[in-house]
Amino acid sequence: MTRLALLLAGLLLLTPPARADVNAFGTDSLAQIEARRAGGDFVLVLWSVDCPPCLKELALLGRLTDARARQRLVLVATDEPERHAEAEALRKRFGLDDLEHWAFDATEPERLRQHIDPAWFGELPRSYFYAAGQPRQARSGLLDAATLGRWLGTAIPGAKHD
Repeated sequence: MTRLALLLAGLLLLTPPARADVNAFGTDSLAQIEARRAGGDFVLVLWSVDCPPCLKELALLGRLTDARARQRLVLVATDEPERHAEAEALRKRFGLDDLEHWAFDATEPERLRQHIDPAWFGELPRSYFYAAGQPRQARSGLLDAATLGRWLGTAIPGAKHD
């Protein structure tokens, strides 16, 4: 292989995929996410297609242009598997296809909620802020631009800062 061919092959390996694949969220998924992101700050965002405040939050996330901040977001759709196509369509609509995304893989969401947080009763939207070396912080309700921007260390273009 020529040097140019090797260089091009290497660049292809470094190019991120056009969109993030949806991962099936099961009872061990949170532990996988936490282990993979250990030592780094990130925000876990739980949402549903039937949650109007969640859609507002997705629109806010879609306005985030800082690539490093976007990499620190993990979305989890809490809908039953029959609704996953709707969730994917919403992610595309809000320009969130590049984010790490998971979707509940069971029709027993109570069991998965228990694995995420025994104190969580299913209210949405729900977010968890992970800061390296500190306990995670839970928040129920719609995230505002100021809070999200503080957690991600960036401003959110076009968002009214509350």
